[in-house]
Amino acid sequence: CSQSGLSTFIHLAETLFLPRRVWWTLVFTAGGIVEILGWVGRLQSSADTSLPGPYVMQISLLIIAPAFLSAGCYAVTGAMIHRVGKEVSPLGATAYTVIFVICDVISIGLQAGGGATAGKESDAGMIPMVGRWVLLAGVVFQLASMLVYITISLRFFKRRWEDFTPLRKRLILGTICSSFCIIVRGVIRTVELSEGWKGYVFTHETFTIFLDGLPILLSMFIFNAVHPGYTLDGDEPKTISPGDRGGTLYGSHREKRSEPA
Repeated sequence: CSQSGLSTFIHLAETLFLPRRVWWTLVFTAGGIVEILGWVGRLQSSADTSLPGPYVMQISLLIIAPAFLSAGCYAVTGAMIHRVGKEVSPLGATAYTVIFVICDVISIGLQAGGGATAGKESDAGMIPMVGRWVLLAGVVFQLASMLVYITISLRFFKRRWEDFTPLRKRLILGTICSSFCIIVRGVIRTVELSEGWKGYVFTHETFTIFLDGLPILLSMFIFNAVHPGYTLDGDEPKTISPGDRGGTLYGSHREKRSEPA
């Protein structure tokens, strides 16, 4: 919790106080807060396993938290497309971000619904089976979205790599590493929920710590180091592709575009 708290505090400070404020990076702060609350619930649940509230709290919140980080990954790639053009991307910058963020919202909705259902089942003295399957659907949907995202993104970054400045290459590499951390976490959560509450993965804390908590913590610290506020709009003018004119989604200030002579 303390490491996640530190990273979350740094994310909030970076968003608020860096000279170039990129407001959508508050998703990293939101993800950190949800992750912390999830681990608080897990600690409470381990202290008294008879309490249904902390049990459901840690299940649902720890599953939901990475969705906020993946939204940040989507926005970074959208911002990069916005700056160099979408010639080798199947989607424009705004469409890219909106589509994948909608996928994130759907996964969060499924996971929140699954957590609520599991809570009701637990309160009624039942084993939360329906809630588990809904949670699993949300996790699988999020994992599938991330796999599609990283496949498209890697293709785009590879083809346009030389068009990016060194600072932006650092942000891209950080985003790719963070994405793979989220994918690792998605795989272990999929296995865990597939096995059930008494499965091998769920009943062994090592998996949760090293293949769930640690990847998400690494993802958060990676984005501390390569925070978009250090990079976006900081070292070169934007190149706006046709159909991608709404520059406020990716940066906090407008840059004048030179008109053709």
